[in-house]
Amino acid sequence: MYDDPARSQRPSSLEWLVVHTVIPSVLLTLVLQAWGATPAARTPAVMEEVGPRDPRPDPFPILLRMPRPVYPVIMLRAGIDGRVVVQALVNAEGRVEAASILVRQATHVEFIQPARQALAAALFRPGRFGGKAGAAWIVIAIDFNLTRE
Repeated sequence: MYDDPARSQRPSSLEWLVVHTVIPSVLLTLVLQAWGATPAARTPAVMEEVGPRDPRPDPFPILLRMPRPVYPVIMLRAGIDGRVVVQALVNAEGRVEAASILVRQATHVEFIQPARQALAAALFRPGRFGGKAGAAWIVIAIDFNLTRE
């Protein structure tokens, strides 16, 4: 690789900005957070509201009940099984936010709407953050099997 000594002695304005402002500010922020010198760390009331620093729910939402999805008639007649994998937000009351339901994978498009409807009617035990119920994301697979119908 070609090395230009003249260029290495004259950093570009972007390089100068990164070296002289961005890197020091990131390092200073990390040091202040480690020492607890940030405003949020000095205010105990704020820390009580936020809870522990670990954002993972303890435990994750647990499915209590979900109605059986309606098997699409056309798929039933054709004898086709399927699966829909969805992602959704379970709120602090244990209900799925209908607008948050995202289909990640589906074997057939005919199964998507019944899976969304069943999940929207499901009830979960909500996830817990620092001992308090809170909203958490779930990923769940809904199977359509003719053997169980």
